[in-house]
Amino acid sequence: MKAHFISGLPRSGSTLLAALLRQNPRFHPAMTSPVGGLVERMLEATSEDNECSVFISPEQKRALILSIFSADYHPQADKEIIFDTNRLWCSKLPLIRELFPIYSNPKSFVNFLLPDLNKVRVGVG
Repeated sequence: MKAHFISGLPRSGSTLLAALLRQNPRFHPAMTSPVGGLVERMLEATSEDNECSVFISPEQKRALILSIFSADYHPQADKEIIFDTNRLWCSKLPLIRELFPIYSNPKSFVNFLLPDLNKVRVGVG
């Protein structure tokens, strides 16, 4: 399973993109995923504003956040590619780059994603 992110401003086409990708049974693009909100809550719970945060190492914080992705995507484990759709990801690009190193270099990301998108067969008309 590979995870990709769809994010955009209102009326930018991200919902249309998810709807088109959903036509391929090998893909799982949700309209709006709860993962973004759950990650946001985890970041708040492990932030310096929480007195218990001193007991959570950066490695533990990373593992906790990744476990949210793993738990949410588990029911779709049979899908080749998961597209997580949430407007929140626009504001969390540094976190996504940290959690998923493929996103750290835009050129390598495009080269990584293109073979998957070339598999998409969507009829128009």
